[in-house]
Amino acid sequence: MTNQRIHATALIIGMLAAMLTMAIHPTSFDLHASAESITHVNYINTVTHVLGLASIPVTLLGVFGISSRIGWNNIGALSAFIVYCFASIAVMLAAVADGLIASSLAQEAINVDDSKRQLLMMALHYNFQLNQALAKVYVAGASCAFILWSIALTHMGKKTTVLGIAGSIAGLCGLIAVPGGHIQMNAHGFGLVILVQAIWIALVAIWLFRETSLDVR
Repeated sequence: MTNQRIHATALIIGMLAAMLTMAIHPTSFDLHASAESITHVNYINTVTHVLGLASIPVTLLGVFGISSRIGWNNIGALSAFIVYCFASIAVMLAAVADGLIASSLAQEAINVDDSKRQLLMMALHYNFQLNQALAKVYVAGASCAFILWSIALTHMGKKTTVLGIAGSIAGLCGLIAVPGGHIQMNAHGFGLVILVQAIWIALVAIWLFRETSLDVR
């Protein structure tokens, strides 16, 4: 398997893992629920975010291939990869906060008195706000990276013009919808963003596979 095919496969696997993460993502924590219920939700939440964390380096391997195929001498491709790496750090921290820290705080709420439960709820609220902020940073960064890649793709020729236009639209939608407050960074809103990104990433992966096939011929 050539490097280009490896990058394309990584893109598909990374996006599928990210979409699965959002599909099984718990929607909320109820600290007043039974101990069994809290433990069950914590388990799902932890597994969900571990999967999400695992998808990040895989996706990075894939997007490395996008910039590599365009050419590292292209400032747009280089900038896009750097910006996406920055965005990936933000989403990694968001997953740690929402998946590991939140689960730990919720688990502590089992068999505690009301006063301590109130403190834990305050800590969870702060953790939630941190997660929301980091998720917005990811969306903004990833959207900018998509636009930079797309601009570079449109300058590669007619074969990649449509791909570049589609990526620009996906990036602009993210920049307009999330920072503008049109989409909330809950499980459904963030899942929608991931879905839009996954569609464009799938198109890019197909392009990389086709390019490899042409090279083989």
